[in-house]
Amino acid sequence: MQNCAFGLNNLVKTASLSGSASFYAGVSAAKDFSPNQLATDQGNTTAAFWSVGDSNKTAWFQAQWSSAQTMRAFFVGRTNLGQAATWQLTASSGGNTVYSASGSFATLGGVGPVQMVHVAPQNIQADTVKITVTSNGSVSESYISIALAYIGPVWQPVRNMSTKSTTGLDSSITVNTGMSGAEFVTPAWMRRKAVVDHESLDLADVPVLEQILLLGASGANVLFVPDPDADGPTLNLRSLFGRIQRGDLSNPYGAALRQQTSFTITERL
Repeated sequence: MQNCAFGLNNLVKTASLSGSASFYAGVSAAKDFSPNQLATDQGNTTAAFWSVGDSNKTAWFQAQWSSAQTMRAFFVGRTNLGQAATWQLTASSGGNTVYSASGSFATLGGVGPVQMVHVAPQNIQADTVKITVTSNGSVSESYISIALAYIGPVWQPVRNMSTKSTTGLDSSITVNTGMSGAEFVTPAWMRRKAVVDHESLDLADVPVLEQILLLGASGANVLFVPDPDADGPTLNLRSLFGRIQRGDLSNPYGAALRQQTSFTITERL
């Protein structure tokens, strides 16, 4: 087990993005389904790719930088994929492959969001990352859609989060009650959240804590991974990608110099 990890610097935003042919639904000529949508924080627009094959649909996107970047975590989320979908990741530098990995979008117990979360054992220096997605019959549409992505480094505090940290679910529903008392529930949206409590942060963590405060104010997304050592299905189920808010910072133990604060991460819809 490792200390929890936070992805705070999304290199997708500064990358030159390309991908397999974009899907165009014909609704509006101005609608953009290109990979550039992956660089937005809001997630309200989608990169949709024409896929290859009937039941074994495949799509890919690539992020490229002018010089090698430091990265360790990779995320693809808010997709139209199912539990059977798989992914392949290749990172290269100067045309030479420096790291590769593959896995499944399946989640622990087959519940929760269908997303890809991968944390490499150590930092990678790469100028190009290509992620290929294969639906394996889990997509009924003629395209694969991806709304959110993260490629970048992670920060791990000197000491791990408290066992008092919690997870939960926010939802918006409309309940209509009939004359007989019968209730008719119409769900609008649901999003996961985590309240990460840190009771023993080190002084060395303080500069990053200030950065998190600013990230929260800007509305940028972060990737939260409770345990980078977890297996793939557990990573996919428990990791969160979305907005972060940091609580006030205190030093409750005096001379022990143990900083205390909490983070609230809400999943980006």
